[in-house]
Amino acid sequence: MMALTRNLGLAFAVLAVAIGVPAARAAGVPNRCVGCNLSHMNLHGADLHGVDYVGTNLRESDLSSANLRDARLTGSNFEGADLRNADLRGAKLVGANLRGARLDGAKLNGAEFTGANFGDVDLHGQNLTGAGFVGASFRGGNLSNAIFDGDDVVGASMQDAHVDGASFRNAWVCAHNTDREDGVTIQREVVCLDLRGASVRGAVFTGAQLCDRDRDDERTCAKVGAALLQDKSHNSLDGAVLP
Repeated sequence: MMALTRNLGLAFAVLAVAIGVPAARAAGVPNRCVGCNLSHMNLHGADLHGVDYVGTNLRESDLSSANLRDARLTGSNFEGADLRNADLRGAKLVGANLRGARLDGAKLNGAEFTGANFGDVDLHGQNLTGAGFVGASFRGGNLSNAIFDGDDVVGASMQDAHVDGASFRNAWVCAHNTDREDGVTIQREVVCLDLRGASVRGAVFTGAQLCDRDRDDERTCAKVGAALLQDKSHNSLDGAVLP
């Protein structure tokens, strides 16, 4: 009965979106949906701000122009989804799968994409300032002329991606691996943005930072050296503007 009620609610949500229910949340759209299957659904322009859709399957759904601002979408699957012109500002997409998704014109500022998969996604020219991409994968994607200024991209993988002309001004690109022993933080080796096999001609790393957090989550940063960045990013960075 609960499953039937949930599915009926989703059916009404799709109908409301289709007939153009404006502004307020479309009738029947659930605020919370854990592990739901919403694949191949038409949610164009839907008001989904602040929803809690953890582990939800949205594969190949139409979310173009949808309002997903401040939504919690942890572990959700957006593979092949249409997110063009969607508003994802402030959304939490930790561990989300965005492989092959269309994100042209999407507002991603302030969103958290820790550990997210952007494989084969086209983000060229996108302004991604203010978003967090720790450990995210952009493998094989198009990031040419994208703007990551000031962003946290430590441990992100951009292997075999097109990063030509991208901007990483003042971005957090490196950090120390740390362990805690007897309450003492011990810094280990440096980990940086992984650029092995990526094309980086014209990419800008001016002011790129090596930052660490203390036990109170306070951040301490210093400019990363060009040689260190070349070594730990696994890329000679030929043609790029070095720190």
